[in-house]
Amino acid sequence: MNKKIKKFLQFIKENTSVDFFGVLYEKAPKKLRELIDSTKGVEQNPTWHSEGDVYTHISLVTNRLCNAYPNDKNLLLAGFFHDLGKVETTEWNEEKQSWTARGHEDVSVIIVDEYKSWIEDMGGDFDAVKEIVANHMRIKYLEEMRTQAKIELVKNPYFEEILKFNTADCGGTSLECKPLLDISNIENEMSEFKKKEEEKKIMNSKFNGDIIMQSYPHLTGIYLGNAISNFKKYIIDEFNIDFKEYVLKNSKESIFTDFDKFINDKYGDITDIVS
Repeated sequence: MNKKIKKFLQFIKENTSVDFFGVLYEKAPKKLRELIDSTKGVEQNPTWHSEGDVYTHISLVTNRLCNAYPNDKNLLLAGFFHDLGKVETTEWNEEKQSWTARGHEDVSVIIVDEYKSWIEDMGGDFDAVKEIVANHMRIKYLEEMRTQAKIELVKNPYFEEILKFNTADCGGTSLECKPLLDISNIENEMSEFKKKEEEKKIMNSKFNGDIIMQSYPHLTGIYLGNAISNFKKYIIDEFNIDFKEYVLKNSKESIFTDFDKFINDKYGDITDIVS
């Protein structure tokens, strides 16, 4: 790592408000500095960004991260790159009557790719920086995602850093980060989802249409659907137990013993009903 950067990182451990954005800017290649300069005057929706243009936002986010996580070079570098895509994507939205930058994170990722060598020269983990930049908008909508999408994001190997980044990626001029997002409810939701998915797999391995047709090849289509539906009602009436609980508690063999009894009691000769 560059000796000057190492010395500076040591310095910022003892300081709570440092312009690390300025340090990165001075160390950046000329073309990257020019791109940073081009963010000056790029408008943002004032509802979310009262601090002003993209240049101001990037500098504030980078410095918030420096103050809160001074030893995490991946976060600091992600702050420097995360909104550079807004130069290309920012436009006025007539319907919303505001400035928008849809997909700016995708363009920012392309820029991260372009400066991989510089990121690594600055002591950053390229993959980590790229993942943080790629997901810095998704984390804002974590609570609104489908459960499966939540699981995929939480499984990201850099999720902890993405969470930390989110504390600094906000509007306003304060150099203080927001509290970490409390994901305890989301973790409970994911745990319940995984439990239900596992139960579905277990149930399907014990009782499904394909297994039934192995013993009753003539039982197909609407007849198969009706037989399954009526068997579920039969189990509830016969054993006073929820069908899912019944399947989970019993072996495949035991279930089909009951199913055979049900078929014989209900339909007699199954070939008659489907002929």
